[in-house]
Amino acid sequence: MNRFKAFLFIVIFFTITSTIYAQDADVKEDISQLIIGKWEIAPNKRAMSGDITFDEKGKYDMNEKFHDGARVGTKGGFELNCKTSPVTIKLCPGSCPGSKWTNSFGIIRILPDNKLEICTSPNGNYPTKFPKDKTGMYTKILTRIE
Repeated sequence: MNRFKAFLFIVIFFTITSTIYAQDADVKEDISQLIIGKWEIAPNKRAMSGDITFDEKGKYDMNEKFHDGARVGTKGGFELNCKTSPVTIKLCPGSCPGSKWTNSFGIIRILPDNKLEICTSPNGNYPTKFPKDKTGMYTKILTRIE
């Protein structure tokens, strides 16, 4: 009887683990397609407003209006790594691979309301977790425009 319980436990464990892994893989694959389009950037401690467009060729175009009224536009390439958890994103002004000194290294996830959250790092490393403060200098909450 104990062998049967152990066998049953192992079968249930592997069934649940494989289901979670498959769902996680689906979400990661969806980000690479979901990200394509134009997104509004919610106000944060860095900028009052902005937008970013990601295209299917791995390019982005970001426009921000800072709190002092200055406007900045950045164009470049982006790379997603959907094999990591959380999914990483690298924004490269100009084109990727770019320079470690100018690239933004971040993590990205889909929020429950089909928004995206991108958290970048000020020190040239990929962040390991998302901050609680969604209005920080290095966090962007994106809402699809188109």
